[in-house]
Amino acid sequence: MSTEVVPAANVRPELFVTRARDHVQRGLQRGRDLRTGIGSAIAGYQRYFSFLGIAEADVRAAAGDSFARLGDWAPDQAAEISAVAEGSGRTTNEIMQVIARTEIMTLAKAAPTECSTLSRTRPGATISAQTWDWLADFSTLWHLADVGAVPGQLRHIGMAEYGMLGKIGLNEDGVGVHLNILKHAGDRPGGVPVHAVLAQVLSTAHDLAEALETIRSAPTSSSSVITVVTAEAAVQVEIAGETKRELRPGDPLPADAPASAGDIADEGVLMHTNHFLHPDLQTGALELRADSSSRPRYDHLAAKIEGTTAPETTADLVALLTTGPGDPPVSCLPEPGALYGDRSATLATVQIDPGAKTIDLAPGSPADGLRGNRRFQL
Repeated sequence: MSTEVVPAANVRPELFVTRARDHVQRGLQRGRDLRTGIGSAIAGYQRYFSFLGIAEADVRAAAGDSFARLGDWAPDQAAEISAVAEGSGRTTNEIMQVIARTEIMTLAKAAPTECSTLSRTRPGATISAQTWDWLADFSTLWHLADVGAVPGQLRHIGMAEYGMLGKIGLNEDGVGVHLNILKHAGDRPGGVPVHAVLAQVLSTAHDLAEALETIRSAPTSSSSVITVVTAEAAVQVEIAGETKRELRPGDPLPADAPASAGDIADEGVLMHTNHFLHPDLQTGALELRADSSSRPRYDHLAAKIEGTTAPETTADLVALLTTGPGDPPVSCLPEPGALYGDRSATLATVQIDPGAKTIDLAPGSPADGLRGNRRFQL
């Protein structure tokens, strides 16, 4: 397999558009239309799991366990995933190895790469933005998606890795989701994948209450934080195994959080990087890896926000997420000479305005200038 990396800012991800009569036909179309990308994503993750020292048999078992849990929790989604497998000529287990990659990675000692998310809520309006950081080697293994409604479900637009039904996005009722990975001592494989939870929120949640209930109801097994945004509010849901805790502007933060973090929360700003913030989840909370940049990025964003006027637009949030040499890597570029498995990059930048029902998706980091940005209106 090639070791060449396509710079994230140079990628022009394909757009998958589907208008199917039901979720099974939609899955079949996804599988057929995205067959090549799906095959590449499966190969990419299988290579990466091997690099992490996870045995093939354990990968297959974890993917199978997650599919079984998903089938109990959201049978329509499980049926759609099976249809993706049929349409792409792959097995359901292979598709699940991509969808459940966060859960499978709990079998490794350390996880790479990290993300940063910002939101601001003021009366009648919420805005949000994030950098999606992942392996630079995966820069071409994601796509844009305009997923049409089927009976009982909502249209949504966003980005996803090939094979996933959804990831970061916004639906037609103005419910958006962002994702940051976390790590906790209780993490294990086999639960409903967090990426399946995101897809379920995007396809079924008509409002904030339904989104939060969907997340709470999922029998998860690994750690992440989902930031849910609507025109009226933003809520961070930290997930530690099956435990969930919610954070809103002004809620208590850990004792080691910078004072500026509490100050900017009073302005309706929420920040998250890749360590737990909720006081209830500090016991057992872990850093993703020994050299994690999560806390320096969090402190940098807090200081930067405190030193400016409160952000009014998603462009203001993107400016805050833009970093350069010498700054903590909110805008992340691979380190020169970094080898496979240890080269991280901001693969995409996402801006959501749920009140206006717009979502902007750009390859690369804010520091790259967002030259390939595309705006979608729901």
